[in-house]
Amino acid sequence: MKKLLRRLVLLGAIAGAVYAARSYLRGESATTGTAQIVFDDGSTRSLASNTTEGTEFIDIGQKIVEIGL
Repeated sequence: MKKLLRRLVLLGAIAGAVYAARSYLRGESATTGTAQIVFDDGSTRSLASNTTEGTEFIDIGQKIVEIGL
């Protein structure tokens, strides 16, 4: 039983390393993020980068940073 558990842990570690390396090489970590909108009344709304609205706001934010505003 211990041998099986060790193999499963090793397999999980290898799979995690492969996934992390793949994400890094694709550059996904640089494009992921969240857009946080703060309203006048102090309330906030966070949008993940995997949603349509979040992607639009993140693209706008990246353009603003490139311009230097």
